[in-house]
Amino acid sequence: MANFRKTILVVSFLTTALCGVSMATVYQVGDSAGWTSMGQVDYQDWATNKNFHVGDTLVFNYNNQFHNVKQVTHQGFESCNATSPLATYTNGSDTVTLEKLGHFYFICGYPGHCQAGQKIDVLVAPATSNLSPAPLSQISPSSASTLSFSNLSWASGVLLAICLLGFGY
Repeated sequence: MANFRKTILVVSFLTTALCGVSMATVYQVGDSAGWTSMGQVDYQDWATNKNFHVGDTLVFNYNNQFHNVKQVTHQGFESCNATSPLATYTNGSDTVTLEKLGHFYFICGYPGHCQAGQKIDVLVAPATSNLSPAPLSQISPSSASTLSFSNLSWASGVLLAICLLGFGY
């Protein structure tokens, strides 16, 4: 019976801790316009207005008779040079998972398309955490009632962990 209780506590802790974890986001590059050189999308503006994180996915939808996607270095991006890509995508509905922090550079390798603006710099930033407590001077009675669920689940997980430490195996 004691092992069962310990198991329940561990499962409860893991469940509580994972409640605050966010899920990855899937982004269709260019939204409904897709990946095109027709001038309908300012890809740099599109990317700047997004918060990309590790695990997110980019979906490039395009007509593969007229376009492709080349992942390139910063130098290849700046010069629109697709001759030595890091990766090439050509099926017209390509998915790229952002697996690390930093910049990911993509261009269309068809002549003139990158120069016409069919290129994108995606910055993958660390996930922000709102788990650090605010200084007491910044907490007002009205804001104290607006605690988020993720803060509560994190705090519950910490309290549960402290309790578990008292129940050594």
